[in-house]
Amino acid sequence: MRRAIASILTAAALVGGCASAPLQGYAWSRQDADGVAVLALAADDDALPALVTFACQPGSGAIDLTLTGLRRDGAVIELHVGKVWNRYRGAGLAADGPDAPLQILARLNAADPVLTALADTGELTIVQGALRHRAPNAFAPAHDLLGLCRAS
Repeated sequence: MRRAIASILTAAALVGGCASAPLQGYAWSRQDADGVAVLALAADDDALPALVTFACQPGSGAIDLTLTGLRRDGAVIELHVGKVWNRYRGAGLAADGPDAPLQILARLNAADPVLTALADTGELTIVQGALRHRAPNAFAPAHDLLGLCRAS
């Protein structure tokens, strides 16, 4: 499993290293469960974990961002939407070794300017260490999710 995650992340890094085209083989989907609204960017291969998820309790005003990356790239995530971007510190756990998968969790405000821009355009580039991923457009699902998450 660890090898599969590392290989898909390496392939994604090669594809995503040039931000001119969206990640291939990944798509956004809603995966709501147990009263939590979830938007996930996942590989077409269901055996792999989602690359990125945004999750919230509807109306809470807070969004939990989870990124699956590599330990060697650290626990800092950058989200870019056009010229709007921000850097978020996260926390995560990983097995030993620089190529170990790392799930990073950061809590964001649903009114964050980057998330607002994401809801308005659907564009998103995710940066973690040397990895740069341009996600497929997420206008409709991001707009819907962020509308649910904003504080009532």
